[in-house]
Amino acid sequence: MTIESESGLRLSERYTRVVTPDLGEAGAVIEQLQGAFTARPAGATARERPVHVRATACGHVAISTFQFGRTLEIFPHGLADAVLVTTAIAGRAGLHTGAGHARHAHGIEPGSTFVAQEEDRPSFLYQPDTEVLKLRFDRQRFETFSRRMGDHVPAGPLRFDYRMPANAASGRWTSLLRFMVATLNGTPSAQEIASIEELLMLTLLSVQPGTHHAERMPGAARISPRQFRQAVEYMHQNLESDIRLSDLAEAACCSIRSLTRAFQQGCDTTPMQYLHGLRLQQVHAELARAPARDTTISEIAYRWGFRHLGEFNRKYREVYGVTPSATRAGAGG
Repeated sequence: MTIESESGLRLSERYTRVVTPDLGEAGAVIEQLQGAFTARPAGATARERPVHVRATACGHVAISTFQFGRTLEIFPHGLADAVLVTTAIAGRAGLHTGAGHARHAHGIEPGSTFVAQEEDRPSFLYQPDTEVLKLRFDRQRFETFSRRMGDHVPAGPLRFDYRMPANAASGRWTSLLRFMVATLNGTPSAQEIASIEELLMLTLLSVQPGTHHAERMPGAARISPRQFRQAVEYMHQNLESDIRLSDLAEAACCSIRSLTRAFQQGCDTTPMQYLHGLRLQQVHAELARAPARDTTISEIAYRWGFRHLGEFNRKYREVYGVTPSATRAGAGG
C-alpha cells in the first residue's frame, strides 16, 4: 500500500493535542491518552521535527495519531487493562514482542496493523516520518463484549495474536478505520459514536485470531449464536443493495426468529434497525465530508438503500438532530 492511500486514517487538525519539539512536554500528554511509557533515542536524527499528537475518543476507545518526528523506541508500561491496536499511516515502524533473547521484530508499513497486550511486552520503533493511528480499548469492557457476542466462553482472559493477517478480512478492518476517522472528522452524534465503538470491537473479534476463536477452545460452553457476526458481515458487503430480513437469515444460516433473537440479545435492536443505522452513518459521513453539489441528497440516500425520502429525512433528523441539507451546508463551510 502507498502512503497516500492511508491518509484517510489521520484525525483532523481540530483534534490536535500538542505540537512541540519537546518530547518531555509531549510525553505528559501521550501518557494521559495511551498510558505510561518510556522513550529511548534509537539512532541519530539529522533534523528533529515537532512531536504532533491528535486525539479524541469513540465511546470508551481512546483514539490517537502520533508523529514523533525523530527516531525513537517506545516501551509502553500501561497495558495491564488495555488492548492496543496500532495501524501505520505513513513511513515505516517496527514492533518488538517478547523479552530478552525471545524478542521478535516485525515491520509495520502503511496500512498494516498490530494488536498488543501486556503479555506481549511490546516496544515500538518509530522513524522521523512515521505516523500511526492507535486505538486503546478497555480490556475488561472488551472481554465482556466478547463473551456477550461470541459463540463460546474462553477458558482464560481474552488474548489476540499480535499481527493482523494481510487478507480480505483485515481489509474490512482498515475500511472501518477509514469510516471511523471520516465520521469523527465530521460531526458525529452520541448514538453514532456508540455504534462505531461496538462495530470496532465486533470487527476486531471477527478478523483477528485469538483465544476467542471457537477452533482454539474445544469443549467450551456455548452462550450466543454466531449469526450476529455473519449477518453484520453480510450487511457491510451489501450496504448499497436491497437487503431483506430473509437475506440476512440465509447469510447467517439460521431462521429469521433465531437471527432476531441474536440481535436482540447482542445489541438490543432488530436486524433491520441495525442495518438502517449503518446506512445512516454512511450517508452522514458522505454529506459531512464533501459538499458535492453535483450529487443530490436524494441520490446519496437512494444509493445507500433508502427508497423513501420522507422516511429517510425523518430518521436522519431523529438520529443527528439536523436535516441532511444542514449537514451538507456545514461541510461546505
